Amino acid sequence: MKIKNRNHILNDIIKDGKKHPKGWNAVLGTDDKRLSRDYYLFHPKVGIYLLKEYNKNPFEIKGIGGKIGRHIDDDIESRIQKHKEDFGIVQGDFQKILKNLEKGIKPQTIFESALKGKKDMGLKMPVKGKATSSRKIFDDIKLNTSKKQEKIDSKFEKEAHDDGLYKGYD
Repeated sequence: MKIKNRNHILNDIIKDGKKHPKGWNAVLGTDDKRLSRDYYLFHPKVGIYLLKEYNKNPFEIKGIGGKIGRHIDDDIESRIQKHKEDFGIVQGDFQKILKNLEKGIKPQTIFESALKGKKDMGLKMPVKGKATSSRKIFDDIKLNTSKKQEKIDSKFEKEAHDDGLYKGYD
């Protein structure tokens, strides 16, 4: 398993999302031990990605992740369907958005176009699916993939420590 920074992992997921646009699921939660927001993003034909991130400051999100498995248990996938909400990864071309706003196109129209996958008005959602923030499902996935996560957790702790995330106020 190769550990990559946040942007590279998101690019990998988006690349897989373009090949397999439907059928994505996500489980979102927090790793209380490491002060991170954790995202398990998976697709039956792609596998499971883990992304761990934190706010270095109000303007910068940092994180790492990797592909931690080839498939998810059917039991977990079926439980997500009971607790599901919509999610998506959004890509934006701010120049294109500004040009459309200058033309008088309403922000709501630009957003709805991205949601429906219609004309590209500056926003795209290449990865869409169902998500849950159920703590029980989050803990079950973590337990089932814990051996593969240890490497990511260790690297995350080092990076977060180097950034001062664990340092108290002096």
